[in-house]
Amino acid sequence: MALSRGKKLLFPLGQFGLVLSSYGVLRQFSDFYVSRPGSDSVFPVHLYQGYLFGLFTVAGLIIALSRIVDACACLCAGWLSDRFSPVRGFRRTGFMAFSVLPVALFSVLVFTPPTQELYRLNSVFVLVLSLLFFVFLSLYTVPYLALLAEIGRSPRVRMQLSTLMACATAFASLLGNRAFTFGALFSSRFGMSMEAGYRAVLAVFALLSAVCMLLPVLFLNESAETVASPVRDSFQDAVSAVFHDSHFKHYLIADILYRVSSAFIVYGFSYYVTGLLSLPQESGAFLLLVIFFANLALYIPVYVVSQRLGKRKILFIAFFMFMLFIAGGAFAGKYPISAMSQGYLFAFLLAIPLSVFSVVPNALISDLAVASERKTGVFRSGMYFGIHGFATRSAQLAAVVLVPLLLRIGSASEFARRAGITGMRVTLVLAAVFSLTGFLFLFGYHEKEVSVLLEKNP
Repeated sequence: MALSRGKKLLFPLGQFGLVLSSYGVLRQFSDFYVSRPGSDSVFPVHLYQGYLFGLFTVAGLIIALSRIVDACACLCAGWLSDRFSPVRGFRRTGFMAFSVLPVALFSVLVFTPPTQELYRLNSVFVLVLSLLFFVFLSLYTVPYLALLAEIGRSPRVRMQLSTLMACATAFASLLGNRAFTFGALFSSRFGMSMEAGYRAVLAVFALLSAVCMLLPVLFLNESAETVASPVRDSFQDAVSAVFHDSHFKHYLIADILYRVSSAFIVYGFSYYVTGLLSLPQESGAFLLLVIFFANLALYIPVYVVSQRLGKRKILFIAFFMFMLFIAGGAFAGKYPISAMSQGYLFAFLLAIPLSVFSVVPNALISDLAVASERKTGVFRSGMYFGIHGFATRSAQLAAVVLVPLLLRIGSASEFARRAGITGMRVTLVLAAVFSLTGFLFLFGYHEKEVSVLLEKNP
């Protein structure tokens, strides 16, 4: 059964709810729990602010452990949702329905430590709730993405849904980014503390997110719109079967390398603006907004171009534009145009690959899962997205750990300073190496062979 226009618009609301509910834990955790020296934090101190073993903060360890659990939970969620025997047709949506309330609830409770001064108790409380949040988040996310492969009956429909999901992600991020602003408004309007105001905003976001995440569960008739049967493979056999897909394996490596290199660039962008272009910090924040809105504006053009050229070619274009950005960025501040003009140019160059890798991957992985089913008779879409989720989260965690270390290069030794070796330029060099390697691995993904499989009758 073909999806109606209304259901195509309804499906991305699950993504909107996912992103909005997770925005605080993913993006604002450090702002809430870390009190930086010299800063006027509006939140009380709930966690020990010193370093453990001289290396890690408590908040940093909680973030790292949560990301590791999140990555591993993706694999488990993919395998379990593939194996799940549907009850009244709720194969994927059963996991989604089970996870909605915990995701929404824990997205708020993570920011409600029980005491003001017992840092150990607070640390254990926040760690446990963070881990639970990410487990349930994965139990919703992976089956939801697997459902994309099953309800999208053609590559065109899957690409449409993926584009709408990218738009939903952008709008949810835009709303989530205003949480502190709304918290200050609540604080002044209702005479509460900034901490209470922020929690009130998170509670509103959680309620809105829960409704959005429930809508695909309630209004998509999974039994009528999907034809997949449970998979009986063991965990090891399921992982092995997916990695035997050469197209997926080559694309996955290319995707990982791109995400590591792009994370280097995005995390370090403000440093490039202030350090290489000698612009004020406010300009860096403004250029990040330019990237965000340019990225959003390119989603529909990316969809149109992908329909004409194919996903493989537009990914090659994205890699090329990203490498062009890196090559140009290596000499930032040395061109005969104003620093701000250079900033605009680099922002638009970066927005192109970011938009492509926001729109294309979910549709492409769905295509590969469907092609595998046409070839083997077994639908492992959960495991395809589970492995992809594990790989991309691991790549992002690696980038988060490496970028601060690399940015310190240049201040560590007199030789580095004299040679002009700075951490900013080192991250650019590594990003170039990773992106070029990813570009080469993409040649192993043969879209024409996948298209032949997709044209077979299910």
